[in-house]
Amino acid sequence: MPSANQSAFIWSHSIQWIGRYLSSLAPLFRARRIWPGLFAFVSIVSIACGAGGDETLEQWFQVGDSPRLVVGADNGSVLVETGLEGTISVLSVVSNKDIVDFKATADGDVVTVRSVTSISGSLIGGRAEGVVDLTITVPPDTVIEIGTTVGPITVKDVRAGGTITNGTGSIELRGVSGEYSGGVGAGDIRIVDGDGTFRFTTGVGSIMFDGVMVSGGSNEFETGSGDVTVTFSEGVGVGIDATTSTGTISNELTLVDELFETSSVGAHISGTLRDGGADLLIVVGAGSLEFGERVN
Repeated sequence: MPSANQSAFIWSHSIQWIGRYLSSLAPLFRARRIWPGLFAFVSIVSIACGAGGDETLEQWFQVGDSPRLVVGADNGSVLVETGLEGTISVLSVVSNKDIVDFKATADGDVVTVRSVTSISGSLIGGRAEGVVDLTITVPPDTVIEIGTTVGPITVKDVRAGGTITNGTGSIELRGVSGEYSGGVGAGDIRIVDGDGTFRFTTGVGSIMFDGVMVSGGSNEFETGSGDVTVTFSEGVGVGIDATTSTGTISNELTLVDELFETSSVGAHISGTLRDGGADLLIVVGAGSLEFGERVN
């Protein structure tokens, strides 16, 4: 069991990560400092103050050979999956639309989706919370930029890479390829059947990776407080350097030039899996670390 001093360090480390991500995400949702000039709207659909209740809206945007999706969302889930070439569709399910500001716009090949929500009423009386749940279909080779304040983010089968950040909520990537980066203040990150380069951090939460890290790529996983599990597909070559400040390391891989060290609270491992084509750096503040390989 960690001592009082160790517990204070773990908690402080986690709070620093949460603060870092929440402060860095805030401008995404107001669109004032980030992406200047991006919101030159061609077509606009807006839900502002009006009658209460819920509303579902679906929009379609034609895009060319270099599609890009930009999402800044306050409160609600985001699902991005692949569909037809040349079209990005946005399905929005809005709850309590009188306290939601929602816009979906297009500027050439760039489709921008933005939602700002608020809360009305009180805990004693009637209380309403604005929510926008998004399901977005994109061509497979779409570059994505997604930032949310609260709510899960799921991306499926997109192969052009991008950035994904979340204040509170999970990030899940399934079947993606390309170069991806981002982080979460508080929440888990799952990458399943990934094939590319990945750099992600979470303040409080776990990271799980299962897939391929491409040769020449520089990968990085970091948690303030949370476990990391890495499972490589058979045949992958990776150079590994991993440290836990407070927690154990379990390794089922056969590494060349393996160096394994432990202390009273943490551990460190380094070595090369096969040809070491990719690099992987892992830093865990408080939590365990596991390495394994999936036989195809």
